[in-house]
Amino acid sequence: MKEKHDILVAGGGIGGSLVSYFLASEGFDVIIVEQKHRDDTMKVCGDAIGKHHFDKIGIPHPSGRELDGIFRGVKVVAPNERDEIIVGGEGYALNRPAFVKKLQTMALDAGAKLLDRHAVLKPIVDGSWLKGLEVVDLRARRRREIEATVVIDATGVPAAVRSKLPNEWFASEKVPPEDYDVCYREIVEMDEEIETGYATIYLSTIIAPGGYWWWFPKNESIVNVGLGLKGGKKSLNPERNYEIYLRSRIGKIRRVIHAGGGICPTRRTISCMVWNGFVAIGDAACTSNPIHGGGMGPAMLSAKAAAKAIKKALSQDNPSMEGLWSYHNDYMELYGAKQAGLDILRMYLQLMSDEELNFVFEKGVITSVDVGEIGYRGDLGSTLISKVSSAIKLLSRPSLLVRLKKVKDYMDKARELYYSYPNSPDGFKAWKTQVDALFSEYKAWLGISSS
Repeated sequence: MKEKHDILVAGGGIGGSLVSYFLASEGFDVIIVEQKHRDDTMKVCGDAIGKHHFDKIGIPHPSGRELDGIFRGVKVVAPNERDEIIVGGEGYALNRPAFVKKLQTMALDAGAKLLDRHAVLKPIVDGSWLKGLEVVDLRARRRREIEATVVIDATGVPAAVRSKLPNEWFASEKVPPEDYDVCYREIVEMDEEIETGYATIYLSTIIAPGGYWWWFPKNESIVNVGLGLKGGKKSLNPERNYEIYLRSRIGKIRRVIHAGGGICPTRRTISCMVWNGFVAIGDAACTSNPIHGGGMGPAMLSAKAAAKAIKKALSQDNPSMEGLWSYHNDYMELYGAKQAGLDILRMYLQLMSDEELNFVFEKGVITSVDVGEIGYRGDLGSTLISKVSSAIKLLSRPSLLVRLKKVKDYMDKARELYYSYPNSPDGFKAWKTQVDALFSEYKAWLGISSS
């Protein structure tokens, strides 16, 4: 079977549904292929998202069934579990399945079509162009070819389209396993009432090496609790760590509502997110926050930027890499440049010991305002460095000050490189050479071997 559409979206999750909604609303013929059943919208996730993302994207804030609770802010707790930093800022505890279903319904009401229980087999490549996908109907076990002017990979971490593209295409970049976090989480109903209002992140190199464990209450009786660990060859089993360290301290539970594991990219975006007839969004393009792994907000931002670029490209009858290229520049302004800076910080934080983290918290080296600014801008501000300088000198920790200043310099350089993303494919190779050199130099300074 062969058919042709304007837009073929692989993946009907948050990013795929939202980009389909945006493009179908503009009158484009959009078809979504989704491997799971249309009513199976569950995914392992912390289910927390900042309110500001909805303001940036311009879609209705969650309400009703989609909204399980509201956070007043985030608590970040030191390994000693005595010292903490509270960062203000309203956020939502989502009923993720209901929220995804809402986005899917928005897309379908706008005119998009959904083929559920259809899995991607392989891309349809014609020379240097992606022309569509070969998919399989998992119910009928029947293959079909779907052609499209633009194919969007919104399949998440597997990157089921992007990972199968020819190696010489810029967008086929391989992501090393150490740039992912592996996680395990449960949604549990407690026997006793629990405190709500804050999403709490606990730092511990013993419980969650290279990551953190979390306690995100949805309401007075239900909580999302889990942990994420740095991936790679030496990664531990997150479910095992959950059983060893967290099961006994959770308290008495009435029932486990849902449990499962997952993988999350915690790095800067892939270097190139488009090709001739192709665009990658969300986790398929590594858009999650490198520090806390939050992926829903960035996925929606990437969907918005991608839809804008695709609309422009198709209106000019130019779905080439050059025609789609502006997606990069828009996304870097929205989130990508901040991600690059936070990727630098992520690598440094993953090397800090519990003793060093406790020192930073105990001595007030960093405050809630500082953490808020780092999260908002992806920057270790000059004011913070100046303040840390005074504190470190008084506390005889000059080596920490030197390292922080160096990390700030690298964060600034990374952010600036991504803000200066080339305006056309012509400048890509030179830009990528600079990026690769910067990150290789930084890893060498940290003592991390490059993959």
